[in-house]
Amino acid sequence: MSRFLYNTLLLALAPIALPYFHWRRRNGKEPAWAERWGKLAPFDDGKKPCFWVHAVSVGEVMAAAPVLRELRKRHPDARIVLSSTTTGGYEVARARPEPDRVIAFPLDAPSAVRKALGTVKPDLVILMEWEVWPNFLYEAKKRGVKVAIVNGRVSDKGLARGEKFGWLLKDALKIVDLFAMQSEEDARRATLLGAPPERVQVFGNTKFDETSVPLSPGERAALRAERGIPESAPVLVCGSTRDGKDGVPDEEVLVAEAVAKIRERLPELYVIVAPRHLERVDIAASHLGRVARRSLGETGPTLLLDTFGELGRVYAAADVAFVGGSLAPWGGQSVFQPLAQGVPALFGPHVNNQRDITSLARNEGVGFAVNNPDELASEVLRLLALPSTDRAALSAKARALIVRHQGCTARALD
Repeated sequence: MSRFLYNTLLLALAPIALPYFHWRRRNGKEPAWAERWGKLAPFDDGKKPCFWVHAVSVGEVMAAAPVLRELRKRHPDARIVLSSTTTGGYEVARARPEPDRVIAFPLDAPSAVRKALGTVKPDLVILMEWEVWPNFLYEAKKRGVKVAIVNGRVSDKGLARGEKFGWLLKDALKIVDLFAMQSEEDARRATLLGAPPERVQVFGNTKFDETSVPLSPGERAALRAERGIPESAPVLVCGSTRDGKDGVPDEEVLVAEAVAKIRERLPELYVIVAPRHLERVDIAASHLGRVARRSLGETGPTLLLDTFGELGRVYAAADVAFVGGSLAPWGGQSVFQPLAQGVPALFGPHVNNQRDITSLARNEGVGFAVNNPDELASEVLRLLALPSTDRAALSAKARALIVRHQGCTARALD
């Protein structure tokens, strides 16, 4: 009955949804449009088993990276299919070496998911974080496909939506064979939304396994030199900055204000800003003033990172990092990447999507919350003024935090 109601709702929303999807297609926001309707080129490699890993966007693709590596290590002759929904996720997914094929995840219409599953023929579907699509899950079950949610997370917004519309999802959740959740709180929320308690387990966050080896001092020096950064210059990397929301300006506006204050005392500061979405780079540039563009090979004291897939490595060039999506109320972006490179991380008050790692980082003294540009400037100046021995100890603590929590990917796949 819930699936019938769900599909009735889809039909009712179709007159609104279809023009919206066509608008997204025209504006380059829909990768592989035919694939979104389940029209995939046939597979003829005969490889078995077949694993289908779905990661909706860039963050989930990065969280899937250790899962893909471990799958390929354990099953070198298997077929691995990686799907994503957003343009950014699709581009980052295509750069991964492990999958045999990267596809766009089908729209959750019965005909689309039926065609896609009939072509891929997976033995196991791994959904990263919390991708619950009733028609997809129902068709997978009909075909005898096992389904696991890995790196499971229920955000505050997801919990509120689930409590409101849970009656649409409860039957779908019963199809999932394993919920490998990030934390006890995520496990509690999953059961509240209807996940069978006996199938819910806590394994940790695969993002701890995302980056296992930080850049060496020599690699870090080469990275800084490549970007025209003097050896002695302090460097602030502002990663995954987002557009404004709920009355908060675009985060690049706030970053620019903080940078101006920092440069009053540290005019030699180098800043690298990486917008979360590349379609915003021109807007970001207008907020930041005179910038050098990475895509053009330019260098300068304010560098705009407008290329895919470099941010995780670029954090290694930083002395301190600010992680965006947190001053504007988006829930926060990945704090794992700077910490994995031994870089202390600053973030705003809105980190509900990163609650566990930010809590750990704050408790370990390697993560610091700021509420506005003044606090961001003040905290950057404080960290940059620390003696070199203290900064080295801070770096070691950040890296140790990541290493201590690694191994959850292998446990979940076991």
